[in-house]
Amino acid sequence: PSSPLIENYLREAGFWHVTTIGRGCKLDPKLISALIERWRPKTHIFHLPCGECIITSEDVQLQLRLLVEGSALTESVQSANWGAICYDLLGMILDNIYGGRIEIGWLRNIFLKPENSLTEVVRIRYARAYILEMIGGYLILDLSRNLIHLRAMPSNKAKIGGCLSLLQSWARFHFLFLRPRVNHPYTFSLITKWTHSVSYVGIPTALEDIQLLLNQRSEAQFQWTPYEDLAIRVVILDEFFQNPNIWHVKVSLVNY
Repeated sequence: PSSPLIENYLREAGFWHVTTIGRGCKLDPKLISALIERWRPKTHIFHLPCGECIITSEDVQLQLRLLVEGSALTESVQSANWGAICYDLLGMILDNIYGGRIEIGWLRNIFLKPENSLTEVVRIRYARAYILEMIGGYLILDLSRNLIHLRAMPSNKAKIGGCLSLLQSWARFHFLFLRPRVNHPYTFSLITKWTHSVSYVGIPTALEDIQLLLNQRSEAQFQWTPYEDLAIRVVILDEFFQNPNIWHVKVSLVNY
């Protein structure tokens, strides 16, 4: 859990609500495996009988309550001075920086629980370290499970990474026939729905059964707009529906 001493900085950066989700969402490896079989890495979509679909900015914002509006931060990985970046962000330089990635263990050892006597500058550094650990350890997992990139994630990975709890929650909201029973009302962030005890009575748990259901029922029962459900919409703050255009983007079509 984060310290109250850095709560204001986490709120300002838009990461506070993610810290309150916790790690209580138990993953279902069979469901995730069935989804990965449908993943097309060249187009970054899931290919299903109902059509092509993907986790969108709307899903990220409503499931995790993360900000999706703002400027993107990019920089050349090859030309970056990672020592200088590390010092600028955290106030110290790590001896071993692996292509812009630092070890989670180092962060945890250096940035222990902040004390009341810390200056504002140091508290901000603690907040940055906490955000880095949250990104590298939960939101955008590095496949090593022990490295966090200071600004970007490598794209040439063959194994699965990323926020698997978001993938699982996205699937449960869109595939009602794969959703376990939860005797708890919706809360916002929506992913917290699955941090409570669930019942799999009547829900397939074997990989072959999940694959069969995806083949037979997804075309007719895939929920394209699950957040229109009044039981879900009522718990989402009105401000999140003020500008739905932030969930869309216009990009150039590159045709080779």
